[in-house]
This record gives sequence, C-alpha cells and structure tokens, in this order.
Amino acid sequence: MSQRPFLSFGTIAIMVLVAVLWGAALQVPVPPQEEPLRVAVGMWAGAEPWVLAREAGELDSRQVNLVEMNWTSAAMRAVGNRVVDAAVLSLDEVIRQIHQGYPLRIVMVTDISRGADLLMTKGNISNIAALKGCRIGYEPRTSGAWLLSKALQNANLKLSDVQQVPLNPAEVEEIFQELALDGVVLAEPWRQRLSSLNLNKVYDSSLSGASIVRVLAVHPDALVEHREALISLMQAHFRWMPRLFQGGEKLNPVLRREGVSGEVFQQILKNVESVDRAQNRRLLGREEPWLGELFVELQKGLVEDSQAALRLQPSEVFDPSLLEELP
Repeated sequence: MSQRPFLSFGTIAIMVLVAVLWGAALQVPVPPQEEPLRVAVGMWAGAEPWVLAREAGELDSRQVNLVEMNWTSAAMRAVGNRVVDAAVLSLDEVIRQIHQGYPLRIVMVTDISRGADLLMTKGNISNIAALKGCRIGYEPRTSGAWLLSKALQNANLKLSDVQQVPLNPAEVEEIFQELALDGVVLAEPWRQRLSSLNLNKVYDSSLSGASIVRVLAVHPDALVEHREALISLMQAHFRWMPRLFQGGEKLNPVLRREGVSGEVFQQILKNVESVDRAQNRRLLGREEPWLGELFVELQKGLVEDSQAALRLQPSEVFDPSLLEELP
C-alpha cells in the first residue's frame, strides 16, 4: 500500500505564499511602453540634419522616430490626424492646418527657402503672363500652391486663369510629358530630377516677398508627452545643420536619400538659409517682428474670412519655450 508524501507545515506555507505573490503580480498593471516621438520629414534640405544625426547614432530610435515622407501633403495629413506628433512644414501650410481645425505649435524655424522653391515652364514659355490657359502641375494646399498664386499675381493672373493639375512631386519626372504639362511648381531636390527636360525658371522663392519659411510644427500634446525628445531633436538640428554646408563623405546618407551628387547638393544649399538658435529665439520670441508679421499677412491670402483669420495671432502659435530650455 503506497504511502502519501507528507508535506510539512513550512512547505505548505511557502506554497501558499508563492501563490499569493503570483496572484498579486497578476493584479499589478504593466505600464505601457512609451512610444517615441514621431516626426514626419519630407525630402527637403532643412530636414536632412536629423537624418544625419540618426545615421550617426545621435538620435535614439526609442526616443525619436523619423517618418520619411516624399510629399508634403502626406506629412500634413499625418500630423493633422496625429499619425505623427510633429512635421517639417512651411509657415503657410501650418496656417492651413490650424484653420482646418488641427491645432499645431511652431517650436523652431528650420530654414528659409531663398530660391529652392520654383515655378518652371517648357521652353516656349518664358514669362508668367504667357501662362494664361496653360496646364500647371503642383501639389495642392502646400507651399507650392502659395508660390504659384504669388507668381500669377505678379502678372495680374489668378489660379483660375490656368489649368490646375494636382500632382505628387515625386512623380513629376515620369508623368510630365504624359500629363502634357506646360509648367510645374517644385522644391529641391525634385527640380534636379527634371534637368533633362530643359525647363525655364520663371519664378522662385528668392524674389522679394516670395521667401518660404519652414518650421517644426508640433501637436500641443506632444509638448508635454515628448518634451525631452523634442529638445533632443532640436539640439540635433542645430548641431548638424552647419555640417550640411561643409560637405564631405558624412553626407552620403543624405545624397542617397535625395538622389543627387555632393556638388549638386551644395548648389541646392546656396538657396537655403539656415536659421541658428539665437535667431530662432528672436523670431519666435517676436524680438524680430517680421516672422509674426508674415504669419498675419499670410492668413489674409490663405483663409477666406480674413477678419477671422486676423484673430489668430502669432502668440497663439509660436512657442519659444523649448528653445529657452535647450542646454
């Protein structure tokens, strides 16, 4: 007759204690893993410092996730729908987003386009006045739309005076002939992809009143949820932006991404003005008033109800607090 194993009181006590501890452990909620800051970066020179910082291991992927997007409208939708927390957008694009009901804050100016955004036409069209009735390709509701409107105004024309052809800049090289375009609005580096078409430059952002300011636009919640990551991101920009202009092998990741040579990329940078930390503080702190004045002025042309637009002041959108917290 088999004898049952005898369990001592101590053994039973230990087993009960283990069971209690396991039960308690199961009741403790597991803290959710913190998501990284998601930043939409388009194909634009002013966004490339972050790509270099990431490649150099200076941006921790657990803290900052760069989401590469080839066209601006995709970045606008992504930040508007909170698919990403921040994006590099032009000032006019930020205004469009806010007036569509998507709250954004501007925490830094990345750069100013002084000729890197262009309106280009076929060889038989040499001036803006000749564009009346022509087929012009551009990315709607972006800085390209604003630049086209600005160019047409100079010839007393309106958008309705041309045939508007919505397009994705990344596809222009393949579809320019197919769409029978007479002209196209592009930013660098896409302009470089069209060199074989021998297009004329009839207007660009180097002209008076046509400069395009690009900024880092952030969802307000991210200013709280990802404040440290945003500070790291901004530090990386100010550290790596000067290195873009120095050239060399360290730019290889950028050159591969943009599909241009080192020489061509340096030509692009001649039309891009860098904005350092000190000037950023002056601009967003409104010590230098021109950016705030531009913000107000742009709303008149972008929003139908200009009086309502004027009620949106720079102080409601510009946030220099992160700049002040940079080490």
